[in-house]
Amino acid sequence: MSEPTPTTDDVAADFTALWLAGKFRAAGEKYWADDVVSIEPHALPDGADQVCRGIEAVRARNLHWLATHGIEDLSVDGPFVTGDHFALFADMLIAHAGRRTPHSRIAVFAVRNGQIIEERFFYE
Repeated sequence: MSEPTPTTDDVAADFTALWLAGKFRAAGEKYWADDVVSIEPHALPDGADQVCRGIEAVRARNLHWLATHGIEDLSVDGPFVTGDHFALFADMLIAHAGRRTPHSRIAVFAVRNGQIIEERFFYE
């Protein structure tokens, strides 16, 4: 007998726990669908596109960002679950290029069949 498909509540709770444990890559690898879409508010300063489509593109952008940035003092409010979406409000200190910068973002995730099919980030 196969495992039941995780609900949006299940995905949201586990994904948030992984983020809080500093396991950002593991959270994505566990829950990104093959056709995941990741949307930033704009193209990134390192030249990464605003929109990445497909797990390989999202994985590459995530790996690059994690290799060049450190996340310190993370706090997360949420998850806030509505239907097949959940949102997290994250405050963190980002270490990059010898600087430590406060950063706040809202992350909204769409879930289908126990996997994240879209992640959308809001920040300045």
